[in-house]
Order: sequence, then structure tokens, then C-alpha cells
Amino acid sequence: MKSFCDWLEQDKFFIKDDWDAERGWVYEGTLTLEPHQDDIFRHCLTPDENDIFPYTTIIYSCPKKSGKTTIAAAIGAYAGEEGPQGNEAYSLANAFEHSIARAYTDMAYHARKRGIATQRAQIIWPSGSFTRAIASEAKTVAGGRQFLTLWDELWGYTSEGSRRLWAEMTPPPTVKSPLRVIVTYAGYEGESELLYDLYELGFLKGTPVPELAHLVDTDGETVCRASGKTFVYWDTEPRMPWQTDQYYEEQMTTLRPMDFLRLHRNQWVTSAEEFIPIKYWDEAATLDGPVIYQPDSKYRQFPISIGVDAATKHDCVAVVGCYYDPERVKVGVAFHRIWQPGPAEKFDLTVIEDYIKDVSKLCTINAVVYDPTQLHQAMTNLEKHGFRVVEFPQTAGNMTAATHHLYDILKGGLFETYKNDDLRAHIQFAKAEIKGRGMKLTKPTKKSKHKIDAATALAMAAYDAVKRGGVNTSEVIKIESPFGDISAGKKTVYKEANLPEQLRN
Repeated sequence: MKSFCDWLEQDKFFIKDDWDAERGWVYEGTLTLEPHQDDIFRHCLTPDENDIFPYTTIIYSCPKKSGKTTIAAAIGAYAGEEGPQGNEAYSLANAFEHSIARAYTDMAYHARKRGIATQRAQIIWPSGSFTRAIASEAKTVAGGRQFLTLWDELWGYTSEGSRRLWAEMTPPPTVKSPLRVIVTYAGYEGESELLYDLYELGFLKGTPVPELAHLVDTDGETVCRASGKTFVYWDTEPRMPWQTDQYYEEQMTTLRPMDFLRLHRNQWVTSAEEFIPIKYWDEAATLDGPVIYQPDSKYRQFPISIGVDAATKHDCVAVVGCYYDPERVKVGVAFHRIWQPGPAEKFDLTVIEDYIKDVSKLCTINAVVYDPTQLHQAMTNLEKHGFRVVEFPQTAGNMTAATHHLYDILKGGLFETYKNDDLRAHIQFAKAEIKGRGMKLTKPTKKSKHKIDAATALAMAAYDAVKRGGVNTSEVIKIESPFGDISAGKKTVYKEANLPEQLRN
């Protein structure tokens, strides 16, 4: 049985996108390994005289856009063409469409170039071996005799179903020298436990591989380590010719720091990170103070959306008002108020009602946005007094949308506020918890003394203000048709300020 590297050199692996040193990306070609890749796979995927590979589990982990998917596809084709006749191979991912879209697609392209017919999710090689793409459903592969399993982005295998699949696909003892190959980048500490356990076993507790000791990161640490039959290549350095400084400069401007480190430096991050560098807040603090207390401020003309947030035990309550200036495309803080009663003090929610009534005498209140689980009675009272109150349950979907919106306007320079230490602290200590749908604001820890209620209220208010487009929607607009019998001969009367900008004179 040839080694993987010899097979690549002699038999070739066809790829759709090839990198040429002079021309850059070209439409098609064959895979040529970079020197460090050749060193790694000559060590890992060279069988001995008995066709036994040195490792059962191989983790190939490096920064995004390092060619991991293409490598996985090539190993899959190698198993189909060069492996034992009639062997089984599986390409796995978190979802079925994902399993087809990644390494399997590249394998199918190669097979068709060889003249081999392919199916939507299966390739049957001339040797009688097959490669099948499947999702994270253990019952679909129970009892398999897999020679090779390819795992894509194992950091995302966090569900019980994916753990069962991992257990079900353990290399079987009835197959000669089975292989389990994982291509991935880093995950989230405390969340991507399956990958972290392997990382800890093979890399943190593993020993450097002498044959690959020359491969080190910028700190001089070896990137190839092994523990028993587990080999781990865990690199934090971009080594591919297309990973240019210009590419990373662009990525740094569009990604949050935690995302950049995880994706492009292959570093583990926690699922709750700093929401946003406080410098963005400080740069936005250009207003002289709360605009409602400045009679000559031009910003007082804008309708205000108010966000209200209270802890379940009312140990902190925050109200933040925001305006949206459609001409300048900016969101601004009009005013805020934070109450933090003592541990034994019971907070009277009518104080919130009184405060909102007071500020309504100084500006136009568009809406009061709140979570009904916290403030239902207080908001019901405000509604009776003519205020538009809007329920905004703090579900994962709602808070993810509001959090991303606040992050984007802060980072994009589309936000303005005034200097205030208390409000600043609520932003500074807010964390962003990363979930499947995105990020949402959270406290540093459950026992933290730092509060973030004003940050949450701000996110809700800013989100609502932009949705309303800077238009006063607090009153119903009545436009009577001159063509109806009832309104015949009547003059249409409306408040122009209540209309969208496009309909004003």
C-alpha cells in the first residue's frame, strides 16, 4: 500500500481550485502539498510493511483557509483508491447538507475526473470501497466496519447526538489499521468538550514528535505532538502562500477579536468574551450631556425609544433613551438613569413610571421597550397613561439581534453618547456569550458584582430606534381618502412630523 504522499505524487488528486505561484488561483489542477504538509503526512500516513499506519487518530488543526477541507478530501480519495478493497469510509459533519458541501464535494469532483460515477451522497470506487457523506445521526451508521472516518470542524460537535455518533464511529478492532482523521480549528472552552478532550490528550499532554521537531510556531513551541496512537498537528501560524498580510488586515476589521483569534490564529476562546473594546465607547462619547436637558440641542427633535431592564430581584434597574438621526445615520443616547438599591432595600417600580413621565415632558417618546417577565405591571400602568409600550422578551433570538446591532453601530462609528462613568461601566463589564445564532450580552459571571442592565437597556433602545427610522410612531396616523363618501369634501389633516421622511414636504 502506497503512502499518502506517494499516491498524491504518482496518481494525483484533482482539485477545482489550484494555487499557482505565478498566476495565483487557477480553475483546476492537482493537489501539491506545501513542504510542512508533506513532512506531516509522510510521518502520519505512511504504512509499514504490513500496511499498518502509525496512528489511529489524526488531528489536523490550523488556521482558517489553510486547505484543511482539501486535505480531508484527498485522504478520503486515497482510502477509496489505495486502501483495502471493499472498505467503508464516511465523511461526517454536523448537518447532512454540510457533510455534502465540504470534503465530499471535493472527493466527488476528483472521482468524476477519474471517470467514476458519483451519487449525491456516495461514491463507489473501482475497488468496491465506498465513501458516504452522513450527518450527526448515530443510528444511520450503527454496526459499521469503517476503515476511515473524516470529521469536519469537530469543535461544533456539542450535542448529545453528535457525542453518540462519535462513540458509534470508534475505529473497530475488526478492521485492519483503521483511521480517524479530524480537520478543524479551535473551539470554545467549556463548550467544545469533545475536541478539547482530544486536544488535551494528544497535544497538551502529548510529547513532541522527533521527526517533526523542526515545525514550530512563533514562540518556538512544537506544533506536532503525539500520545499513543493519537497524533495532533495544532498550528497557530498561517503557512499557506495565499494567507497574506492584506487578507488578515481585512479580516481584523470585520471580525471581533475573539473570532479572529479562533478562526485565524487557531486559539481556544471562551464562549463569553469582552463584548466590545471600551475604546469604541470612549470614541463615541462626543455629546455634551443628556440631550433632553439641553433646550438648544438639535437632537431633542428626534423621537426617543426607551429601553428598560431590571434584574429579577430588582437589585439594579436601568432606563436608557435613544434617538436615531436618519440623515447622519447615527444612533445617540438621549438620556439614561440607573438605580441600584441596597441589598435589603425593596425597589418600587413606580419610580420608573414617574421618571418616564418626567422625561416625556421634555421630548417625544416613541416607545418603551421592555421584557414582560420583569416589568409587566409597571408598563401596563404606563400604557394606561397613553404611552406606547412594546414587549421585547429577552429570548436568545431577540437579544442576539439587539446585541449584534449595538456591536455593529459602536464598531462602525454610527453611535454617539456623552461621558458618564456608570453607563460606561455597564458597557465595559458586559460580556458577549457566543451561541449557535450569534452573541448576546451577559454578565461576567453569575456571582459578579458588576452590573450590565444599562447595556441591555441600551441594546433594546438602540435596536428599536433604528427599526422606527427616526419617525414618530407614537400616534396613529389617519389619512382620509378623498374618494370615499364619508370623507367627501373633507380636508385631510395630519401631523407632518408623524409621516416618514419621504412623505414630508
